[in-house]
Amino acid sequence: MNPAKFKTVQSLKNRLQSLMARQHSLVSDGMFTMIAKGTSQLVQLLIFILGARVLTSAEFGFFAFTSAFVVMLIVLAEGGWGEFLMKSHGTEADYDQAATTAMISGLIVSTLALAGALAMGSWFGDMLHLEILVISSALIFVCALSTIYDGILVARGRLKDQAKIRIVSELVGLAVVAAGLWSGWNIIALFAGRLAAQVASLGCSMLAVLWLPKIRLTRPFLREILGFSRHILANRLIVFLRSYSATLAVGSFLGLAEAGYYRAAERIVASISELLAEPARMLGWVVFRKARDRHPQDIAGGNARIAAAANSFVVLFVAIAAPFYLGLSLASGALINFVLGDAWMPAAIVVSILAIRQLLLIPAAIIEPLLSMVGELKRLPPIALMNGGISIALIVALAPFGLIPLALGQVVVGAFWLGTMIWLQQRHGGLDWVRIARRCGPTLAALGAMLLADFALNYITLPASLPNALTTGFQVAGGAIAYIAVLAVLHKLVVTSAEPLVQQRNS
Repeated sequence: MNPAKFKTVQSLKNRLQSLMARQHSLVSDGMFTMIAKGTSQLVQLLIFILGARVLTSAEFGFFAFTSAFVVMLIVLAEGGWGEFLMKSHGTEADYDQAATTAMISGLIVSTLALAGALAMGSWFGDMLHLEILVISSALIFVCALSTIYDGILVARGRLKDQAKIRIVSELVGLAVVAAGLWSGWNIIALFAGRLAAQVASLGCSMLAVLWLPKIRLTRPFLREILGFSRHILANRLIVFLRSYSATLAVGSFLGLAEAGYYRAAERIVASISELLAEPARMLGWVVFRKARDRHPQDIAGGNARIAAAANSFVVLFVAIAAPFYLGLSLASGALINFVLGDAWMPAAIVVSILAIRQLLLIPAAIIEPLLSMVGELKRLPPIALMNGGISIALIVALAPFGLIPLALGQVVVGAFWLGTMIWLQQRHGGLDWVRIARRCGPTLAALGAMLLADFALNYITLPASLPNALTTGFQVAGGAIAYIAVLAVLHKLVVTSAEPLVQQRNS
């Protein structure tokens, strides 16, 4: 063989092996992240069951209300510092300054929470609530510092290590909650479990990174990180308000029972959404960062490489996530009956409708890492604020008419949100949504096959002695087989039809 040709073939072989290794690494990281997220969801479900068996409804209501307040303070304390490190090149000086910023913000917010706790305790003489808020103030500071270590792990592409740490910390939290409830701590056990989980996460992350921050902060860095933070923070606060406004509106107009149904439906759909969207968001940071840094000297071409990676990423994520949401919509009744019992069946139709909303929101999972990497994150908060305002307005307008109109209104919001996300990604992120839509054709056809399979299986008469869970499992398996088979066949046809074009272009 000609030495030049041999060299070219060897180079192509090496590049192919490198590409396959990168893809295998990404799949492995994504699987670990999904396992960690699944563990988190399972642990939260177990904590909910344990708490519901031990606490009174008033105690559990106080836990939910206080938790919402604490989550808002944690969002303020975390400030997007970890995301700043995910997008930056991350020198040790940057790590020190970001950690210093996180400790200052955590200390400020924790101090304010502690002052409020002391004022409440002295005013009402309620030491139980005082203890809970003291634990929560400590939790806020630990979360603010933990986000720095999360950012470092993601920036270094160590998603597998991050997932392992999350699994360990969640199990530590569950153990503390179970032990606390067994020992009679009651509601304090739930807050102590959260704190224990976060402390375990911080400790394990420190051991994984092998780095301790030095107190260091310069004005130029502070201006830069605060400028980045305000966009992340605005988006997170809008998401927070959207997450809790429906429950408050339903409780105000329809009563606490309906609010419970709606919150349960939201929680079930959110569990699936977090299981899918969180790995996609983390992988998005890694994939887009690698695309940008593939040729560090070619700064101008960085955004084009990010857009090319994002085009493929969206198509793949739609193919993975869409059947989960459609399956949830179809099997909501069986799922509610199995997990919560017959008393919660009014939530089933709400789950089906909200699952369709999340199906529309699949492309929104990567909007934050995409716009951050191309330097256009400032475009997101105004759009998110507009979408959040429309969502809250529809919630307030439709809540008096019942749960189903309210949920259908959220589907309308999801469709509008999808349109704005497509516009942002195409105009400021460089995505080609005409091409993405064309490449998603096989996925849409496979979803149609999944839907037809479910309808066909409904007409098959199964023995009445079979448990409902087994019958539902049979239908779910049939739909999954139909989806995978049609997607595989159409994907092969698309690849086969494209080969002549590729050969002609290469020639």
